[in-house]
Amino acid sequence: MGCLRFPQNGKENSVNLNGSFVGQRRQHYINQICYENTLKRLEQDNILLLKKAQDHATNSFAASTALGAIASNIWFAFQLKFTAGAGLESLAFELPIVVDAYERYVEEVEKLSDEEYFPPFPMEEIVDEYVDYLNLICFSILLHREDLLPRIHGLVKDTDYDGSDAVIEELLKFFLPDRPELDRWNWDMPYKLLLDSIDNPDANGRAQEMKEYVRSWYRGMRGKAHFWGKHEQIKDAFSPYSGYWATCAAAFTYLYDIDDKLYREELVYPKDLVDFARSMPRGIVTDQDGSMILRVLGGQKCPRDGMWFSPARVNSKKYFKKNDEMPIYFEADYGETIWQWVSD
Repeated sequence: MGCLRFPQNGKENSVNLNGSFVGQRRQHYINQICYENTLKRLEQDNILLLKKAQDHATNSFAASTALGAIASNIWFAFQLKFTAGAGLESLAFELPIVVDAYERYVEEVEKLSDEEYFPPFPMEEIVDEYVDYLNLICFSILLHREDLLPRIHGLVKDTDYDGSDAVIEELLKFFLPDRPELDRWNWDMPYKLLLDSIDNPDANGRAQEMKEYVRSWYRGMRGKAHFWGKHEQIKDAFSPYSGYWATCAAAFTYLYDIDDKLYREELVYPKDLVDFARSMPRGIVTDQDGSMILRVLGGQKCPRDGMWFSPARVNSKKYFKKNDEMPIYFEADYGETIWQWVSD
């Protein structure tokens, strides 16, 4: 059984809440007593689950079930910390611990026999799994942990869910090479509204449709998501609620440079994640083959000096300086004009 890290109260992994809890929480449902008790219980549960996984080291089904529960608890705690108002730089530091836990879980699942195997993220069957995976991508983008995206993709790589959903691919295409162009998605409501928004060529129309998506997101989860309505079950001893966040709206608002003033104050829109993402340049992603990847949409400012090319036009390779406006090729059948950094 490999080493598995848990976020703890020590200096290395701490996410501290400073000042008034009520004043800094990002949604108002959670209280400080419940927050602290929930984190403590999740940590205690994970200690027991890790022992179970170690005791069943030769039984991959039992071990993978325990490791999946650990990863889920660590991810739940991370999102609860965000909802409670934890600092974004601290959360960016802690996010790799979440990915580590899911990687250890997937590693154990891959040891299962064909008869026992189950998909680590059954995203077409359970919307909660889909939302969890999307949120993992979106937090990585918005917290400038782009370096984690190849690993997050690796959690579903070569499974039936790899390259199966347009929303996921619209996010990954900014950071990973050779992603497919899709016209299918796993969950029509509310994600069709999101796709309609980013497909709108008009900036104002795009913002209007994104507002509709943000306002419809939580409503669209009713009757489908297990996390729906959990704020009504909060007790001081434990919270089954970790926050309701339309992180996809934030990620696409950032990536497509959408003006968010129409929906900025909506409860489920994590506006400070967008502000944080916009406060610094995008990071370069190192793919599994060692290649460097940095992409930006046409019409946006160049994030760094260097040679760039766009697959939307043959022989497009050109040198741009930082803050140059990247060209848009309106005549291209390729779709959005996406520029990729080549070298200095």
